[in-house]
Amino acid sequence: MSQHPSSVLLNGINISEILNVQKIHDNLYSSGQPTVQQLELICQAGVSTVVNLALNDADNSLIRQHIYEDRAVLELGMHYIHLPILWDCPSASQTLFALKAIHHLQDQLVWIHCAKNWRASSLMYLYRRFYMKMPIEQADELLHQVWEPDETWTGLINAVAMQLQAEQFNY
Repeated sequence: MSQHPSSVLLNGINISEILNVQKIHDNLYSSGQPTVQQLELICQAGVSTVVNLALNDADNSLIRQHIYEDRAVLELGMHYIHLPILWDCPSASQTLFALKAIHHLQDQLVWIHCAKNWRASSLMYLYRRFYMKMPIEQADELLHQVWEPDETWTGLINAVAMQLQAEQFNY
C-alpha cells in the first residue's frame, strides 16, 4: 500500500526516501516520521514549518533515539507545531483544528507528518476534498496510495467530512 515514488523533488532536492512522502500541492507535503538527516533536507528545500501529528511515544519517534524533534527543527531555523492526534481514539475537533491551522499556513512551505503518514494522509484526504475541492475519487486514490484507513479512521474521516460540508453551507 505504501507509496514508493521513483523520484519526488522539492525545490530540486530529492525527498523520495522519506517514509510515504506525498506532495499535496506546491506548498504542502506529508510523510511518515522524517529522520534528522531528512529534516535537514526538508529545511534545505525551503520548508518553513513542520507540523507533527504523532505523539511522542510513537514507535519511530525521534525521542526514542534521544533526539527532541522540536529542538532539531527549531535549530534548523524552521517553525515547529506539534498537534498530536490520538491513534486509537482520534478526535474530530482536534482534526478540524489541525486542518484549519494547516490551511492558515497555506502561503508557507509546510511539511506535515506523523509516524507513518497514516494520520497525516487522512487529514490530507479531507484537505484535498474540502480546501482544494478535489473530486472524491481522486482524493480516495491518493489516500489509498499510503494506506487503507481502518474502521476508526474511516469513521473519523466521515464525521469530519460531514462537519466540513456543513460549514461550507453556512458561508
